[in-house]
Amino acid sequence: MTVQTGTAWVHRPAAFWSPRRAVGRLLLAIVAGGITAAVLPGRIAGPLRAVAGWDVAALVLLGLLWRIILGAGQEETARRAAAEDVGRSLVWVVVVLGSTVSIFAATVAVRNASAMAPQAERPLVVLCLLAVATAWFVCHTNYAMRYAHLYYRDDGDLGGLGFPGTEMPCYLDFAYYALTVGMCFQVSDVTVTQSGMRRATLGHALLSFAFNTAVLALVLNLLFGRLTPGA
Repeated sequence: MTVQTGTAWVHRPAAFWSPRRAVGRLLLAIVAGGITAAVLPGRIAGPLRAVAGWDVAALVLLGLLWRIILGAGQEETARRAAAEDVGRSLVWVVVVLGSTVSIFAATVAVRNASAMAPQAERPLVVLCLLAVATAWFVCHTNYAMRYAHLYYRDDGDLGGLGFPGTEMPCYLDFAYYALTVGMCFQVSDVTVTQSGMRRATLGHALLSFAFNTAVLALVLNLLFGRLTPGA
């Protein structure tokens, strides 16, 4: 059931475990990752299992999030983003921290792949590269959902970002903003009009700088270490 109170959209939330809710999506991703790690043959090294589990969990979470982003129009975005969703903020923190840790862990794993999985060094490196890519996209996609919630938050104080051509942005608009900050550490044609949104963007830009620095270190390690003759 959906109602509009004042200028804020609110509606009755789905069940706690539903993929329409942040906690439900995270639980589904964790279960998928855990099953993947558990069903792999026993001869596969522990680090390889862990990275494979993360990759599957991240891909499941990305699939659930982008299904919402690509399928929601302006009004649906406003309803979803403003809805009371218990645990949304905690899930956001967990996902961002998890993505951050996974990127740096994958960088370390690539550097020590021969010692961690001597019989499956190349598969571990490939899975670590996938882990870095998925962690990057998970983090910035999660920020897109966060920006949407801040914009349409249920306290009636809407806004904080100015999107040219629309006063009612959809999830894809917020994804555009989040990915721009993630790649460039700055905004483009979108203007920031509230201090709360400005602080969120600043934290996002700083985290993006750390992410991209880790990715650059990983690439340099591969180019000048693992891919050189005799490495």
